[in-house]
Amino acid sequence: FTSTREMGNSKSKISEEDVSFLAENTQYSPQEVCEWFSAFKRDCPSGKLSPEKFVKMYAKFFPSGNSEAFCEHVFRIFDTDKNGVIEFREFLLAIDVSSGNSPQKKLEWAFKVYDVNGNGEISRDEMEEVVGALFKMQFSQNVDDMKEKVAEKSAQIFAAMDSDRDGTITQEEFMTACAQDQQIMELMSG
Repeated sequence: FTSTREMGNSKSKISEEDVSFLAENTQYSPQEVCEWFSAFKRDCPSGKLSPEKFVKMYAKFFPSGNSEAFCEHVFRIFDTDKNGVIEFREFLLAIDVSSGNSPQKKLEWAFKVYDVNGNGEISRDEMEEVVGALFKMQFSQNVDDMKEKVAEKSAQIFAAMDSDRDGTITQEEFMTACAQDQQIMELMSG
């Protein structure tokens, strides 16, 4: 491994520090981290994944739907330093959670997707916004009465998760509901 140049310059190699950090904090070996880095640099020569490029990459997985709205929510979670781009370290940490074996980490990540404003709770509006984005991604735009279906589905999920009926869903309520109820997991996955 060779170390990188100063921070302001474009990184063409991954630092030993990043390799060590990512190998310790993900399921990937140092060799796999380097392979992921090479692929990331091929797709993002600048070392920064823009929201536009992210949407294009994600859209390949959902060719029949419109994934842009949902991508905005996923991008927000990947971009942990909130600088408007995803660097390699952020990218691999997020990939690790979403493809890893820990249901707990996946649920924590899913909660962050639904908690649009990042205040630690999911409101009815946030639930409807993310469910709507999921619907647009899964179905073509021609679905009749999509607004009604989104409202109905998000209300169903919300009611099932808001165990104390206070009008918001905490991370604990979210995690508990998902862990205890297979139906909620099915509702959330469309």
